Amino acid sequence: MTKENAADYAITIGNVRYAAPQRYYGTRILFVVNGSAGVSVNGEQHLMEAGDILFINRNDHYTVRGSTDNNIVCLSIPSHFFVMHYPHYFHYDFVCFSKELDPGRGDVVAKLRRMLSELVIVHSRNEEGSLLEAQSLLFQLLLLVTRYFKTERPHMDAGEASDERIARIIQKMELRYADPLTLAEMAESEYLSSAYLSRYFKQTTGMGFLQYLKMVRLKHCVEDLLYTSDNLSQIALKNGFSTAKNFTEAFRSVYDQTPVQYRKEHRQENSAAFASMPEKLAAGKEPEAPETLMQLTRYLEEAPDQRALPNEAPSEDCRITIAKGETATALAREKHILFIGELNELLNQQVKEQVILAKQQIRVDYVGVRNLIGGSTLLPEVETDEFISTTPKYANADLAMQFMKEQGIGLFLRIAYTEVIRNEDRYFLELERFLVHALQAFGREFVNRWQLLFHAEKETAVLGTELERIYLRLHASIRKYAQQIKVGTFLPFKEEKESLGLAHQWQFQQSDRIDFITYDADQNEVVDFSEISDEDFQSSQDYIIGKTRKLKRFLKKHHMPQPIYLENWNTLTGNTRYTNGTFFRGALILKTVLDLSAEVAGLGFWLNSEIHGKNGGTRNPTVSGLELFHFFNGKRPAFYTMLFKERMTGEVCAEGENYVLTRDEDGYRLLLFNEKHFNPRYSVDTLFMRNRSQELHVRLLGMEPGEYQVRKYLFDQQNGGLYTKWGQLNSKHGIDLEVMDYIVQSSRPTLEIEDERIDADWSFYASMSSNAIMFIEFRRAIGGSVQ
Repeated sequence: MTKENAADYAITIGNVRYAAPQRYYGTRILFVVNGSAGVSVNGEQHLMEAGDILFINRNDHYTVRGSTDNNIVCLSIPSHFFVMHYPHYFHYDFVCFSKELDPGRGDVVAKLRRMLSELVIVHSRNEEGSLLEAQSLLFQLLLLVTRYFKTERPHMDAGEASDERIARIIQKMELRYADPLTLAEMAESEYLSSAYLSRYFKQTTGMGFLQYLKMVRLKHCVEDLLYTSDNLSQIALKNGFSTAKNFTEAFRSVYDQTPVQYRKEHRQENSAAFASMPEKLAAGKEPEAPETLMQLTRYLEEAPDQRALPNEAPSEDCRITIAKGETATALAREKHILFIGELNELLNQQVKEQVILAKQQIRVDYVGVRNLIGGSTLLPEVETDEFISTTPKYANADLAMQFMKEQGIGLFLRIAYTEVIRNEDRYFLELERFLVHALQAFGREFVNRWQLLFHAEKETAVLGTELERIYLRLHASIRKYAQQIKVGTFLPFKEEKESLGLAHQWQFQQSDRIDFITYDADQNEVVDFSEISDEDFQSSQDYIIGKTRKLKRFLKKHHMPQPIYLENWNTLTGNTRYTNGTFFRGALILKTVLDLSAEVAGLGFWLNSEIHGKNGGTRNPTVSGLELFHFFNGKRPAFYTMLFKERMTGEVCAEGENYVLTRDEDGYRLLLFNEKHFNPRYSVDTLFMRNRSQELHVRLLGMEPGEYQVRKYLFDQQNGGLYTKWGQLNSKHGIDLEVMDYIVQSSRPTLEIEDERIDADWSFYASMSSNAIMFIEFRRAIGGSVQ
């Protein structure tokens, strides 16, 4: 007997009060729309309520008992159809009980509910195009299932040939299960030996050919036992068994009871529990249930996060084992220098607010200024007959320094050789006068915190002896009045040759008079943005940390133990405003800072784009740097990146390639990041970017049990990246302050809060786009049941 067709899928909907124990050799998805149901799967109990979804895998033994008012959708996808389109089907189980999924799966489950609802509604229509629309939804749903819910079967090895061959054989079995099929016949049809097919079939599906055929036949036998009055001989012959005795023995080996016992027990339960609807569910028919269809429409209104699209990357396991013991150390706390151009920028109220915010959120140890003596900060002297001038020279400087003193911020003064040499004697006279005034007005404690940097260009025609002479004079002038002020130099280290130009080698001889050394590093300088090849971009991935370590080896070789500061630096970015905006780089910045923290004494940042631009950042490619703020107080990626890094207090108890975990008496803090290094030109390609997304199944092992408040921040291009909102709300007719204020206020990392009881181990899913950062705080509940 040959069945006319084998359906791609089947959908049943309605009230299920009881469904007898059964196996389905395929994948079933149960979706409770209303009411409740208890589902036993291989002896494990699941209480399903409205909105819950449960997967039944092939050959699972399951039973359903439901409430009188429930509505359940059952989507059945036979193995032969699944494997035709997903050759690795037999290598995996698909696991989902929505109520017990780890946190972070909410968006995916919402997407799954919506797809199931749409599929049922479309399937119920009899309209032109409905079949195509249903097929499209089915494939999207399968893609979601295979990407997010698969778990590998440990006994499965990779197939020796294409699993499409197995799919063809299984389809023949599904169509001709009632015929006297043999392994030899199937092997001959595929031009294989019987021995090879037997081994290959079991290796791929997990069971032998005859065992599989038996399961397919028994599936249909169960339906006949429950919903027909046929005797055992009729059922046996109808479904491929040669005799009633063979049927009984096969049935007992799977269901642990005879067909007669099964029919008697479960047919009575069926009759007592319900009339027709569960029968239709078990039989695979498709009743009309308009009330259920109406109830399903509410799930169409759910708007899951678009990052949960089915073409995102599959999840990867990330096991984080928390270290025990007292040997752990805290993250290194490098000093932060905030460059603001000239000192009188601190008279600007917006600049003050930004400095205060940066101080509060990411620590500011120094404000970096340049062009102090020859710039616009010090007022010109005015001839007057007053005993004390009412237009004091240091009025602006005093206001700025008073602000710095109140904020506990030191001065980092950059003195360039070119500004000194314009009028050398005059410069040193003014510098000493300024220093004396600062000591008198603000006290030695404040001034002694200062750091003065002598800077000469990388490529200069000035002789090394001349640079040395100016530096020694500068050093002597400072030491005359303030012994504790640190005086350092800029060292233009050439990492490719691990050398220093002749004009700067005088620093070797003056090492004992140099308190610190600064350098710069911009990986954009070592790539060719016009090249199609990605090799340069890959080779530059560790450029900054590589240059830093080479510099430290170089200094050690020349007996220079001074602390080093990375004054100006930049991670990979776009070479146009457009690609610079679309190329989100939060994780690139974070990874660089984490690498550098233990290597350098300090890092420099520019306060905002406007100041950086005025000081040459938009014109001179050698002036690199990261800004914390954009125009209108918008926060750049460096701001949020450093904010999260600064909140990683306590001791490091776990660290890996894409995570850092710290703990203290208040709880745990976890940084996850999806660092992706590629040609920024590709950032405008949506598919390319989607393929660089990452989903981690994070398992935290060894947490201290107790009640926690879990705060989860996500920082990515869509959440915190200014450029996305800027582009969405831009207009050729311009944008005003109202629009800008909205852009700034809405461009923030997302925040989710959950209350969790954690018992030593805890797991969750983290979905991150390219270069995204996730920061998670586990705050111990004060007065909670911490054990």
